[in-house]
Amino acid sequence: MKFYQLKYFQTVCQYNNLTRAAQTLHISQPGLTHVIHELEEEFGLTLFLRQNKGLVLTKEGEQFLNEVNLLLEQTDSFVSRMKFLGQSDQTIRFGLPPASATLVFSPMMEAFHRRHPQIKVSVVEQGSMMNHQKILDGKLDLALLSTDMPMSSAFGYYKIVRTRICLYLAKDHPLSGAESLSLEEIRDIPLVLLSEDSFLTTHTLKTCARYKIMPNIILTTNQIMIIRQFVEKNIAGTFLFHRTIPDDDGYRAVPVREFGEAYIYLVWNQYNPVSTAVKQFVKVAQTVYPFPMVDDYCNDKKDKSPISGN
Repeated sequence: MKFYQLKYFQTVCQYNNLTRAAQTLHISQPGLTHVIHELEEEFGLTLFLRQNKGLVLTKEGEQFLNEVNLLLEQTDSFVSRMKFLGQSDQTIRFGLPPASATLVFSPMMEAFHRRHPQIKVSVVEQGSMMNHQKILDGKLDLALLSTDMPMSSAFGYYKIVRTRICLYLAKDHPLSGAESLSLEEIRDIPLVLLSEDSFLTTHTLKTCARYKIMPNIILTTNQIMIIRQFVEKNIAGTFLFHRTIPDDDGYRAVPVREFGEAYIYLVWNQYNPVSTAVKQFVKVAQTVYPFPMVDDYCNDKKDKSPISGN
């Protein structure tokens, strides 16, 4: 006896008609008839009588159906309990950079919690550089990583965003009206940047060094609200992904010509076992972002590889 045979028998009893049951089950009528005969032969029972109005259960068939209903109900309950058991004690250790958190994390987390409220997510707030290493070391299950380079083969990944780094300035700053700026034009502007373990700050420092420019950094912090206040009060500018802080009358984002495109990926260590909870989070992320978000300031708005991953 196999469980599918019992399901087939249950469906025949629902319709008392082999043709309708076969259509519902998407199998041939002869195939369904064969399954019923197999059950009758295995247990030595006559389950149905044929009458003008269709099939009628024998007394043996009625008792058999009661037992089948009870067994399948218990089986469904068992499957549900085991699935819950497999997820209920799971916690996803998630590395979250401040800038990426503002751009993309909330919609993913909202959708994930709605679908899997029993799975906990423990967020570790740190920059992409730390997330990169901790994913490799197995200290994080998932992370958002920002980069302008191809992803390492050590990672499984899913592309979430294609964006640009911009200079945020107060609206009344003399350079805020520019369509774009060069690093040379902004070398003396006081800057408040994210901490040095962030991709944004690391990339900014490397790019400035390449052009022999020493940026005027007066503060580093991972508090986006503090950065926003410094910009709005015209104390300093900052480098962030476009739309990291929402459009506002208090400041303006200006593209910097030396900065190319950057990408934000959801990543995991593909050489370590991946839990059911992590698989479910990735699946939700792919549903929330079926294609990468492409920023207005990217040169080519059509992403030629909408989903990248291993």
